[in-house]
Amino acid sequence: MSVIPNCFGCKQQITDICLTAFGLQWHPYHLACNTCGKDFSDGSRCEEGPDGYAYCSKDFLDKFAPKCERCQQAILGQITNALGKSYHPEHFCCYTCKMQLSGNFHHTDDGVVYCEKHYYEAIGYLCGHCEKPIISGKCITMGNKRFHPEHFHCSFCTTSLSGVGYKRQNDKAFCVSCHLKLYG
Repeated sequence: MSVIPNCFGCKQQITDICLTAFGLQWHPYHLACNTCGKDFSDGSRCEEGPDGYAYCSKDFLDKFAPKCERCQQAILGQITNALGKSYHPEHFCCYTCKMQLSGNFHHTDDGVVYCEKHYYEAIGYLCGHCEKPIISGKCITMGNKRFHPEHFHCSFCTTSLSGVGYKRQNDKAFCVSCHLKLYG
């Protein structure tokens, strides 16, 4: 002989649809979402919140699922956590080229994330010749451009200008001899 359960809400026997939540039995219309007040008589799923209240699926996600910093939507699957924020993996990407970042990444003090190349470009440490990051700390600065020492050369004869005097003309470097020949 089966026992007919009693609804925890109204204490009456449940003779039709029984909803089990929090280890108790309910009439679906006697248990409601703590946020929107919607009951579960339409057969929708009842989610048990970590705070001990019932929630419809939408409000459960809105309240408890981590939100992606980029799209502000709930993250249901894989998650990327970086800089104290959460992202869908495909939304954690370089600010400049939009390449998805995984593993190592770079960021500026204001929290903008970049791939290696675009980080060094953003902070002004991309070689003006090879366009690769200057990470050794050694560089030659000419105007607002920086160069690896081995890439700083005369724009005409390509002689290395590292450690020697040079002349600047139209944002280009020239050895003294070539500058004299070209510009008098």
